Amino acid sequence: MPGHILAIDQGTTSSRAVIFNDNAQPIAIAQKPTNLLTPKTGYVEQDAMQIWHTQLSCMQNVINQADLLATDIEGLAITNQRESIVMWDKLTHQPLAPAIIWQDRRTSNWCENIQNANQELDAFIQKTTGLRLDPYFSASKISWLLNNNAEIKALVGANRVAVGTIDSWLIYKLTGGEHVIEVTNAARTLLFDINTMQWSDELITKFDIAKSILPKVVASDAEFGKTQKGLFAKQLPIYAVLGDQQAALFGQGCHEPGMAKNTYGTGCFMLMNIGDKPTFSKHQLLTTVAWQHQKLSDYHHVSSQLSHQLGNQIGSQIGKLVKSGKRILHHPPKQTTYALEGSVFMAGAIVQWLRDNLGMFSNSEDVEVLAGEVNDTGGVVLLPAFTGLGAPYWKPNLTASISGMTRGTKKAHIARAALEAIAFQTHDVLVAMQKDSMHNLTELRVDGGAAKNDLLMQFQADILGVPVLRPSNTEVTAKGVALLAGIKSGLYDEQMIIDSWKLDKRFEPSMSQDEREYHLHKWQQVINRYI
Repeated sequence: MPGHILAIDQGTTSSRAVIFNDNAQPIAIAQKPTNLLTPKTGYVEQDAMQIWHTQLSCMQNVINQADLLATDIEGLAITNQRESIVMWDKLTHQPLAPAIIWQDRRTSNWCENIQNANQELDAFIQKTTGLRLDPYFSASKISWLLNNNAEIKALVGANRVAVGTIDSWLIYKLTGGEHVIEVTNAARTLLFDINTMQWSDELITKFDIAKSILPKVVASDAEFGKTQKGLFAKQLPIYAVLGDQQAALFGQGCHEPGMAKNTYGTGCFMLMNIGDKPTFSKHQLLTTVAWQHQKLSDYHHVSSQLSHQLGNQIGSQIGKLVKSGKRILHHPPKQTTYALEGSVFMAGAIVQWLRDNLGMFSNSEDVEVLAGEVNDTGGVVLLPAFTGLGAPYWKPNLTASISGMTRGTKKAHIARAALEAIAFQTHDVLVAMQKDSMHNLTELRVDGGAAKNDLLMQFQADILGVPVLRPSNTEVTAKGVALLAGIKSGLYDEQMIIDSWKLDKRFEPSMSQDEREYHLHKWQQVINRYI
């Protein structure tokens, strides 16, 4: 009997698939690496077909690994790297260019020139999209492809071009032609009005993009369609889609306003739930859509009404159909939840740089051992602006630096400074977030690869002055979207969602206020020097 959710987790450096059982616990994981291409300075690309093939392979492998059949899968859930775009031919279903990844900076000068020339446009973008004019987001990437590729420009006129974020691409390939974008991904394009929850015609025009190539925007638990015949032994419905950071927020159980999480991945991504109304930042943070879905209580309410009106037995059966998404009754409207977000471009990527470019260690996990060889950084401060500096500073053309080195500086000092830089950037974003939201941070929930680093997590708690909580299951990104899919399918209930978050380790702050202020002052001195 079906009782499992297969979650797709398509990230910047790998494609993954995770199967969750009927208790929302992961039972099998498959992963394949994907290659980042850097053909020119500032360019970061991927082969869109490699993304598709590795993801499909992971899905097939994880079913076999779990010793299941496709008939044992209730449905699919998708979470993905955001802002990255794919443009493809609707006739051939093939990509027209490499996928342009969120780290790509080829449009930096173009965005900066527009920003300097038209401050009103920047303000309009923020109040419309909640974002900032920056090459990080999808719009300038789409515009660049349309204006720098003659073949694409010609195909637009023939109505053969489709564009979308990674979720759109995967849904298109899985279903064999559904051209949609989930709302949390649409909210990262710089083209979506988060007030009206529609594409902004004015911004589409400003960026010189043909609206006909854009996908239809749908809710996080929409009817995405089923997998096309031949991919699996059974056509599997797609029940839920969320951008990766929103999925992590959901998976961390941050369902109440004021709750916040930080994902320590390639970058560092903090989101705070701010409720059902958008709050626009005065501290250069982003306002985004956390999710849009039908509340579980709405399903329960309809089921209860039916039981009362039709009798318990009949009402209960129909209620199950309603809960599982069958279109037999009018559904209550979808509820939108918003979040404040601060995006730090370089987190785990700093450790990768130490490993690959400086050869400090063979495995990324070894950075904790190396950094632990010294008690402090010896005065070294690393400013990790390898791809510019993100929130709350937004300096896309700033470059990285290491300051405070002496002849006594060792590899361990630089390694420790790298970890501390991750924590300092997190601190700066969360301080701004508290000012905007008027919520005091009482704890920080963490996930991602670098969250397993105890030295980093302890320093994070010390520099924030609040506890840092790491869950026992750090697969919160895949889990978050799997939980939403489980709600939609009827596999999971509200109590299971609450009970699914379990603590692994709590890091209490142990640093004195004077010491904390000393460290923050040194960090801020370096920031002020370069920006």
